[in-house]
Amino acid sequence: MESVSFFRRTFDSKTFLFLIISIMILVFIIKHKDNGLIKNKENTAQSSTENRMRVNTSSAKILAGKTIVIDAGHGGRDIGASGQNGTNENDVTLTMAKNIQNELENRTDAKVILTRNDDVKISLEDRVEIAEESNADLFVSIHFDAFFTNEVEGITTYYNKIVDEPIARLMHNHIFTNGLDARDRGGSFGDYYVLRENPRPSILLELGYISNSTDEARMNSEEFQTKTTNSIVDGMVDYLN
Repeated sequence: MESVSFFRRTFDSKTFLFLIISIMILVFIIKHKDNGLIKNKENTAQSSTENRMRVNTSSAKILAGKTIVIDAGHGGRDIGASGQNGTNENDVTLTMAKNIQNELENRTDAKVILTRNDDVKISLEDRVEIAEESNADLFVSIHFDAFFTNEVEGITTYYNKIVDEPIARLMHNHIFTNGLDARDRGGSFGDYYVLRENPRPSILLELGYISNSTDEARMNSEEFQTKTTNSIVDGMVDYLN
């Protein structure tokens, strides 16, 4: 009986000691694993921050060194065309030009020049001179078309020189990639002074017929202004980048 009792006491002591050692080892492993996870999380967070910084730095350099001239058609006493509901072309062209300027400055590092910042008359010669003197990489003139009957509608992109046709086609395609509900009149040759006499790459956008009530309502909508602005800027980035 004494030998059995001794065996039990010995077995219980060894078992207890084994359990204590096992628990200590388990605690050490868990603690070491947690430290590793914490370090990994810290490294991941640091890596993610560095990646975002690299992306932001890269984005800020888009179109760096490029100059874009945005020409808001008409102005001052030259109101351009007028719509059935009282929209004047000189007003909506300036609104669109400023929207494009803001979007370009938000998304790129390009230098953006407006031929007019207010409702003032600027001669065609002066508009071309601005593009020439600034050595513009791209000149985009903003207009809204009109016709003597109100059934005609749609958007057209014009170029004058053969070398500028690819720019016009590219820009026009971008305008219609956002589900714009407007008639696509395509790209076409246009004998406009600001294109014909312009030594810089240049196109002219007729973004709807102000003489058509549907187009007139569309051009005044926030949705049209936002979508078309973004599409035009996308086209500029695609061409110049």
